[in-house]
Amino acid sequence: MTLPLCLSVLIFVLLQLLTNAYDVSFDNRRWVIDGQETFLIGGSFHYPRATPDEWPDIFSEMKANGLNLIQTYVFWDLHEPTEGEYNFPDDPKDPANLVLFLQEAQKAGLYVHLRVGPYACAEWSNGGIPIWMETHHRDTIFRTDDDFWIQKIKDFWDKTFEVVSDAGLMASAGGPIVMAQIENEYGNIEYGYGSGGAAYVKKVADYATSHPISKEVPIVMCQQGEGTGTTPPENVINACNGYYCDNWIEKHSAANPDHPHMFTENWPGWFQKWGEAVPHRPASDVAFSVARWFAKGGSFMNYYMTFGGTSFGRKVGGPNIITSYDYDVAINEYGYRAEPKFSLLTMLHEAIYSVQDVMFAMEPVSTNNGTNCEIQSYYTEDKCVQFLSNIGSDGNECEFHGEFKVPSWSTSIVVGKANNGQCSGLEEIYGTKTSLGEAEVPNKVAYSNAEDIKVGELAVKSTVTVPTSKDGPSDTVFLSDSPIEQLALTDDKTDYLWYTFSYNSPADSQNSVLEFEFATAGGVGIMVFVDGELKKTERAVSDSTSQLEDANYAAHVSIEIPLKEGANDISVLSSSMGLKNYGPYLERNRVGIVSDILVDGKVCDGGIVHTLGMDGEFNAGVAKKEGEARSDNSLTWYTTKFSSPNDVAERVFGVDLSAMGKGAAYLNGYHIGRFWNAKAKDEGCNACDETEYSGGYAASRCRTGCGELSQTVYKLPSIWFKAAGEENELLLFVEEAGEGDVDVKVVDVGMEDV
Repeated sequence: MTLPLCLSVLIFVLLQLLTNAYDVSFDNRRWVIDGQETFLIGGSFHYPRATPDEWPDIFSEMKANGLNLIQTYVFWDLHEPTEGEYNFPDDPKDPANLVLFLQEAQKAGLYVHLRVGPYACAEWSNGGIPIWMETHHRDTIFRTDDDFWIQKIKDFWDKTFEVVSDAGLMASAGGPIVMAQIENEYGNIEYGYGSGGAAYVKKVADYATSHPISKEVPIVMCQQGEGTGTTPPENVINACNGYYCDNWIEKHSAANPDHPHMFTENWPGWFQKWGEAVPHRPASDVAFSVARWFAKGGSFMNYYMTFGGTSFGRKVGGPNIITSYDYDVAINEYGYRAEPKFSLLTMLHEAIYSVQDVMFAMEPVSTNNGTNCEIQSYYTEDKCVQFLSNIGSDGNECEFHGEFKVPSWSTSIVVGKANNGQCSGLEEIYGTKTSLGEAEVPNKVAYSNAEDIKVGELAVKSTVTVPTSKDGPSDTVFLSDSPIEQLALTDDKTDYLWYTFSYNSPADSQNSVLEFEFATAGGVGIMVFVDGELKKTERAVSDSTSQLEDANYAAHVSIEIPLKEGANDISVLSSSMGLKNYGPYLERNRVGIVSDILVDGKVCDGGIVHTLGMDGEFNAGVAKKEGEARSDNSLTWYTTKFSSPNDVAERVFGVDLSAMGKGAAYLNGYHIGRFWNAKAKDEGCNACDETEYSGGYAASRCRTGCGELSQTVYKLPSIWFKAAGEENELLLFVEEAGEGDVDVKVVDVGMEDV
């Protein structure tokens, strides 16, 4: 009998799925994937922080770094930008193409830990929560026992796993996804929600563990339990995040003796804010953290990040975090290996894989003679592995077995033969400091002018007209008796909102006082214009992470401005620098003026004109007033053009905007990101030596670049360039001019030894 063609195809597909399917299981010592026991050593890489043409090379480098897994968030705001309208594109050039990203990871031989949250944090604006959740549902409380919130995150989970399952990306279909995470670091902020927080943990955990995918892969939460918030149900694996997590293992073992120990975020660097020096974490300290983790029984360790990339467009959060998300990690923003971090960690991964079979056999046996010198030992019938650790930060060595001298704040791994639990014939295979001599020479990013790219002089394309109090209502102009909070009007489609009003001054004054409350969830960016002329600029950063005391989370602003006798048009430009991404009650994120406006103590009650966005922002820089620069060089659209070189696809480019002040940049319509020539303070830097470093790391240690601009060069993906010989347009909006003449340079980006 001959089967119908459609039935034959269906049977073939089902047989393929059954043939390729594999199981994912674990115990307290190991992971078993497709029947193979293994430790999982992963790295975070966020798909929208690189262009799709870069993904394969980055994955290849991650594999070369000795990783067998990648970890990524799924960004809710990318995939549901409008409520109920999902965006999972299949365009191979679209950085939101999650399916393609996961397929490329699988091609590189990497498993995937999919963190669907859907709250991400990630220094991503609003933590990845779509702005419509806030502006269209004002009564909803995020991340607590709120029925509407819980239903919305269930909907997004369902849709995400429908998409990846239909694409055959789950392990049960032979795909790379071997585990899934719900929520993210909730235990850190659960205190703010009281009993509603505990109820929420149970509801989302129960939902995830009853979801069909829970029968295919383990469900994970991080920073949830063992003293950090409510302990999740026993069928959810809790995980640790931080610079060091080895001391967490004992607590986790006591609470969940059958669970593997997971270190979902080992921070090998840190993010940088505008006006801050550059953070660095020594490679030897990262390696020490990893070695201690596996020494004490860990079986999963993931670097957050391995490739940080770039926060293109307006997606960076904070607020006030720079556009580069380099994070001082093993693969830098441009895709190059950062040394010695890349090679030192690669050697460590190879050493751990080489001894994992011995480590699977037992819990570690720890010995400590009351000093800072520790040994964790593993044995089989004939093999022995020991982690020799010096946890002291006093600079003194530890000597083990009369031959191995381990420097302060480091671990060495030794192997030998075992006989009745005793080790002999030991030799060192790796040391977090002693192997530094075998690592590659330290390097750094180097910029050089792209001599074959002739960038024309910047020309003024148009200038922004400051709104007036007489402007009538339109699609972008709204009138009201008092100021309206910025996001309520803009839906975060722009960084900018103008507040304009008329004030009748009884006399000339050089120091009239303008006052209001300014919400700081988007940073503090204020420019004040009187009769169209810039009179004052105020910028600041708020580092607080709590909004519990004040629903508006606002700062009092008092600015002296000159006024003439009679009518004055006063315009306050509010500019956001990315929305707050961490802390409880993100639904309270507010931007702009959130009170009455007072001048010299009097409430301005004659009506407020609200103007959305920047003239020209949604029209390729074409504002009402063309080809004419303002006297202060602010609020100006500049353009320049240049031809693509013949080898454009083989090179790595950036654009130096250090002379351009503050604003936003675009290449051929693609939003490069925000730029700002904000300088770091002159003090607080202290470069750390790899061999001498000791003691617990904090982001305030080992900074460099004091007194310098936080960021000068901005990445230009080669895929955004026109074909060889064709003309590109670089468009710049200068919100606030820098010092000196405006100027830009396209640069080649490479590496050089330090």
